[in-house]
Amino acid sequence: MKYEFWIMASITELVDYPDEQSDEYTPQENFQEIMDALDICVPINEIYEHYFNQPVHTGHVLVFANKLQPDTCIVFDTYRDPTDQHDMIQFGWRVSAKKANLSIRQLSRRFYDECEDAVRYEEGQSVLYKVLQEGRYPRKLYYNKVFEQQIKRYLV
Repeated sequence: MKYEFWIMASITELVDYPDEQSDEYTPQENFQEIMDALDICVPINEIYEHYFNQPVHTGHVLVFANKLQPDTCIVFDTYRDPTDQHDMIQFGWRVSAKKANLSIRQLSRRFYDECEDAVRYEEGQSVLYKVLQEGRYPRKLYYNKVFEQQIKRYLV
């Protein structure tokens, strides 16, 4: 049995700028704790930079799975909606029900509650079912032209 979390928030919620005078940033503290608890190191800097460098009406679903526990993963839907002005993405994680102890749930909720630009939080079983379903891809998204979103999987 798996326990899953799914959040919609601005991609900027995933990083912190420790020095406002500098362009350098680090993974957001609560998100780093979640990555540590899941034992998954996501290249958040690459995802963040790529998101802002990709054109609108593009973006794939990225799945980073734990090598030793492939059912444990962190997922990002990096699609850039052309009408979005807040750089919103959807992201979440999946753990075994045994590992979904109180601390993962508390970390997840704390992360969401401390977001300034967040609009949705879900947790439970099968929350990521549709997102992770291979048969949905390529997924066609329409806005003046068609974009075919892919799912890309990485073992880390």
